Amino acid sequence: MGFEEPVAGPSTINDTNDSVRTQVFLDSVHLFLEPRKEKDAQQETRPMGAKPLKRVPLGSPDNIVVSRGSLLSELFKPLEDVQAARRRLVPKLQHGLEAVLKRQGVHWLQDPETRRYNFPEYLESIPLVQDFDFDKLPGFVPSSQDKKLVSLAKKAKCKYAGSTSSLTGILVQIYLLLSEEKLINTSNLSTDFRNAPRYFTPGQRIPTSVILRYQEGVYTTDYDSERDESTEEIILLPLGTLLEKFLTLPKNDFDKLRKSDNSGNHPTFEDTHRYAKHGEFLMRSQLDCRDSSLPGTGVFDLKTRAISVIRHDVYNYLDYLDHKIETLTGRRRSFEQEYYDMIRSAFLEYSFQARIGDMDGVMVAYHNIARIFGFQYISLREMDLCLFGREGAGERVFLRCVALMELLYREIVACFPRESVKVTFEKRSDVLRVWVEPVKNARPIVELQLRMRNVMHGRATRGPYAVYSDYPWKIQYRIERSGEDQEQILKNRERAYRRQMSIADSHPPSPVV
Repeated sequence: MGFEEPVAGPSTINDTNDSVRTQVFLDSVHLFLEPRKEKDAQQETRPMGAKPLKRVPLGSPDNIVVSRGSLLSELFKPLEDVQAARRRLVPKLQHGLEAVLKRQGVHWLQDPETRRYNFPEYLESIPLVQDFDFDKLPGFVPSSQDKKLVSLAKKAKCKYAGSTSSLTGILVQIYLLLSEEKLINTSNLSTDFRNAPRYFTPGQRIPTSVILRYQEGVYTTDYDSERDESTEEIILLPLGTLLEKFLTLPKNDFDKLRKSDNSGNHPTFEDTHRYAKHGEFLMRSQLDCRDSSLPGTGVFDLKTRAISVIRHDVYNYLDYLDHKIETLTGRRRSFEQEYYDMIRSAFLEYSFQARIGDMDGVMVAYHNIARIFGFQYISLREMDLCLFGREGAGERVFLRCVALMELLYREIVACFPRESVKVTFEKRSDVLRVWVEPVKNARPIVELQLRMRNVMHGRATRGPYAVYSDYPWKIQYRIERSGEDQEQILKNRERAYRRQMSIADSHPPSPVV
């Protein structure tokens, strides 16, 4: 059963301003809002299903409890920087794109009515991936190969370390358990989405696998792609790298990154990261872009978003290069449809990544691989509203997910001390299962199970209410070691693997006209 959030009154969009043709799709956090009945808002402000507090139930009589306790509200502290980030080295937007940060909502690259370009026409046509020389860029460095990460972890007395790319999938699984898969909030969308599904996509809920590599007393976290059937590598990931440079470099500098340029005078790059700790956990986040007009650090993430029809059939992306975003709102070929799809399939990871990097939000470039249609800046506050029901709720959620992740790591590494291990996480029903297997010297696989209970006002509280509320929030948890035989544990993990390998088919196609 979902939990629906109280909302404010309606607001509207003004499409008649001839002096400014850039249309805005989220003119405020409540754009396209439909007023709700007063009694519904009253019902949404009280804890639903609150019941007397009891112990977190044991999963099975044969299970062994390895850890249990309570996480109190006052124990959650913000991430702590272990080294000052060199933010002056973080790139800035080019081509006048900083205007996107200053006005909320969608900014068309070319106005569909006047045909006037709001940004340089040069940006409309995306360079071909095969013409871009990726060897001129620094490659991605996994956590286990990041000597600086390991060194900083040792200095900061952290036992565990990882990057956003390897950790966000784990945090998502923990959130799904913590929130009882709370439904998303679509109250700021148009009436076209009144009856649209509000649950996360199967792809967002897919199991995640990592490898904890033990070195010098530190367990670094690498993403495990062994069973990854994702088709993003075909085009979307390299295209994302290309577009980051396309949007943050002057045209002359970008042209030097093409394979056709043999001048040897191309710009050099050094990735900038934030290194921040929570307890014994050190996290690394790459800093994509910055602008002094934004609050806080001024740093934000760059996201390049292919239209839905392509992401749902990436193998055949060439068949969809003539598909365009044509309208601001509606269920077909609209910015609003892409935004709705992001809430269900991407906002959760975006919000975790931004908070690890101490960023204000993300800037999205919407495209069909061949052409860019427009841009939008989405703040963390806006993502919080869509995911959790109110602005400001996300920080509480994030810190609790990080704390639970650290608790799980303690028990994971205790299964095979001072060894590298393969780990898979999957939330199913009311439990998060974690399978742990040593990388070397095959031994029986361990299955850990995390169960928890949200507590407010001294009583057990449903996840959706706990996530939305701003009351003091305690979490009772229990981590158990499965007492099932090895054959059953292997079957359990194999089922998770099969679901993991289905990610290429995890999104039903969007309607296309």
